[in-house]
This record gives sequence, structure tokens and C-alpha cells, in this order.
Amino acid sequence: MSFLSSNIPLVCVSMGCACVIISGGMDISLGAIVSLTNVIFVKLNAAGVPLALQITLCLCAALLMGLLNGVIIGLLRVTPLLATYATSTAYAGIALWMLPAPAGTVMRSFCGWYNSWLAAVIPVPLLFAALIFLLWSLVMKTPMKYWIYSTGCHGYRAYVSAVPVGRTQIFSYMFAGFAAGIASLAISSSTQGGDASVGAALSMNAIAACVIGGIGLAGGTGSITGSVFGAVFLSLVMFIVSSAHIASIYQSLVKGTILLLGVLFSILIETRLQRETDRPNLRRTGP
Repeated sequence: MSFLSSNIPLVCVSMGCACVIISGGMDISLGAIVSLTNVIFVKLNAAGVPLALQITLCLCAALLMGLLNGVIIGLLRVTPLLATYATSTAYAGIALWMLPAPAGTVMRSFCGWYNSWLAAVIPVPLLFAALIFLLWSLVMKTPMKYWIYSTGCHGYRAYVSAVPVGRTQIFSYMFAGFAAGIASLAISSSTQGGDASVGAALSMNAIAACVIGGIGLAGGTGSITGSVFGAVFLSLVMFIVSSAHIASIYQSLVKGTILLLGVLFSILIETRLQRETDRPNLRRTGP
């Protein structure tokens, strides 16, 4: 249970990041959204706000942050990496201004529920990831599925084909913001407190999980399921390295090396599959 409760936030953020990357974007602000939402959560609890309203306001805040990213990128046409770097700095700064040092608590009943089992069968942390996956499954049954993938494959061609590229990008960043909000609720329940830097490492880890899961950074390929497997792999690597009693000064080196090998292996498999897919086309177009 402790492994699940600690690593479900990464799974959630990875699913949100996958949506953005598939649509041809990039979001390095998700970790900051997690941190700021965590701070808002503990501040609302300290103010005596009812739990249901706390959760609602936190998710709304995360959605608004995702909406801001989407508007800057989808409507103002700012480069995704630069835009999300700027908003990441802003969100992290606001979180640090609101909570200069780790403090605050999360409602005990919510923390206890998060670290329990549903009907003695299903770990509750899985429900957080399942909610995002269910939402994505519903999206895949709508025209938004084709808009996301076509925008990621070739934004200009999608635009001239009457695909609402701007709205699609806004949706993808809002979906990522919502996923980050869910991840923040999970990580808040796991740590049971507030910390303005609690999500600092999640952004890059989520991008790495997506690449390991077979999602091309160029956009238009992969699936959210791949990001889940990538996040699980990354979580297992971090758990094994931490449990192997390796000296702390070498842990980052070992983690980075294993992660690099995993990314390279994933890229090699993707390249080989692409070549095998292209061979029949070359035969048909040959002399």
C-alpha cells in the first residue's frame, strides 16, 4: 500500500502529460501545479472549509492553471516549453509565497481513507488514477480523440482540415491540469501536510515516463496506457535503488543511468516498429 500511495501521484501526472505530448505540446509546469494545489489544500483545511468544498476548490484551481497554460499556448501561440516554464516559475513562486516552509495538515479522515482499501479488495489510491483513465476513455469516444492526434501529427494540416487546433490545445492542457489536481490530492494525503516544493520532481519524471511508455515527443503517437506503464517502471526503479542501500551520493547517478537505458530501449523499439510498418509501403511504391 505504501508503494501505491507514494507513486500514484506520478502515474496521474504522467497521464495528464501524455495528453499534452500526444497533442503536440509540452508541459513542464505540472509539478508546480501539484505543489500550488497542495498548498491551497492545506490552507483551506486550516481555514475550516468542509472537505468536499476543499476538494472542489483545489480541482478548480488546477483546472484554471491548466486553462491559463492552454490559452497562452493555444490562442497566443507561445512556444509550449517557454510558456510552461514561465507559468511553472509563477505557480512555484505563489506556492512558496503562500507557504514559505512545510506546514499545515490534511484532514485525517481523508488521509485515512486514501491509505485504506475499498471493500477490502481495491486499494483506494488506484481510484485516483482510475478516475483520470476513465475520463480519458470517455474523451476517446468523442471527436476530441481525432482532434488531439491530428493536432499532434501536424498542427497546420489539422488547422486547414477544419480541426479546432486552439481549442484542442486548451483542452489538452486543462486535462493535464485536472490530472495534476488529482495527483496533488493524492500526494497531500500521502504526505499528510503542505510543502511548496512537493511536486518539484514530478514534471520531468512524468515526461520521462511518457517517453519510456512509447509516446513520441513529436506528438501524434502513443497512448495514455503507455504513460502508465512508464510511470510504474520509473517508480519501480526509484524504489529498487532506494531499497538497495546504495550510498545517497550515488543514488541519482544510478537512477539516471537506468532511466537513460529505459528511454533508449523504448526509442529503439519504437524505431524498429516504425521501420517494419514502413516496409510494406516501400514495396507498394517501388518499381
